[in-house]
Amino acid sequence: MEDTTNSQAQLDEIKSRISEVQSKPVDTHSQEFEGIHADLSRVLSEIDGL
Repeated sequence: MEDTTNSQAQLDEIKSRISEVQSKPVDTHSQEFEGIHADLSRVLSEIDGL
């Protein structure tokens, strides 16, 4: 159960980061999305069944 709660918290943080990208300079968007993608891949791989 704790893993699920932790994963959900991490996913919520990633969603927040996605929504904040638009407020950052355009030339940093690629770098931001690369970091978000890496973190999202990591979190999703930690969820059972994936």
